[in-house]
Amino acid sequence: MIDIIGRWRAFEKTLRDRELAWGLHFAPEQLRYARSAEHPRGAGVDHLLPADYRAFVSEVGYPVIGFGYYDRDGISFLPPEAMARLSVDLPDPEDAWPEPADDRPTLCRHAFFAGYDLSGIEGYSFGPAAGGGEPVVWLVERGMPQEEIGTFTEWLDREISRLHAYVTAFETDEIAALREKNGGEGDPHRLLDYSLGGSYDQAPYTAQDLDLAWVESQEGSPYSYGLIDGTGAWRIPLGKRFRSVLPFRDGAAEVILNAQTTSYAGPWITIRPDGSPTGH
Repeated sequence: MIDIIGRWRAFEKTLRDRELAWGLHFAPEQLRYARSAEHPRGAGVDHLLPADYRAFVSEVGYPVIGFGYYDRDGISFLPPEAMARLSVDLPDPEDAWPEPADDRPTLCRHAFFAGYDLSGIEGYSFGPAAGGGEPVVWLVERGMPQEEIGTFTEWLDREISRLHAYVTAFETDEIAALREKNGGEGDPHRLLDYSLGGSYDQAPYTAQDLDLAWVESQEGSPYSYGLIDGTGAWRIPLGKRFRSVLPFRDGAAEVILNAQTTSYAGPWITIRPDGSPTGH
């Protein structure tokens, strides 16, 4: 049996020994993403997550590894809301798409759990195995699952070997030059950039905060935003009231109003879940 967590820890040590640990980060489990307007109740992916994957992220977390902007040789594991957001846009290999439901999260056909190009949805998903049993890993290219490539443990075992070969191929002088060229870039696949203002060191959210989800439609400019709660009730209707939004924290959220006197730089104001400004 493969000790996949032990193998990962050994890979982390290799990064430290080679002075490449600056290229490894861990995404917060509570990284907030806006939901798709076509799937405002979110996504159901639990039925697609195998036990060995659950054990890995419980112990290790959601690694992000890369040594430059859009490093396709690296990989980013997606926390739950990022996984949910991209999985609703992933069909099965027969081009059957997830169908939204009014009273529950959209039941996904594949769960996109790790990628090297998030805008193009390229990386790896969990999907049904041809022979039945637990879901297996599928290669995803151009937003479409292409082929089964084994269990999560089998896939990650090969992935660690690939990453190990990648990082040990650097000469010592190349590592210093690579770090200088990187210039502090810590989001190689835009996982944080596509989130709602997330960061690696963000503070935890309360259960009440997590019950409130922004919904986004990217049609037109600015995008449309609405706020939905865990019961499916719209607290703020979807519309073009805001230019930008941040997640609710302690019952309030920062937003930029869509007005002639504002820009995408601000000013930011703070609102309550009903959309009213705080302090009034």
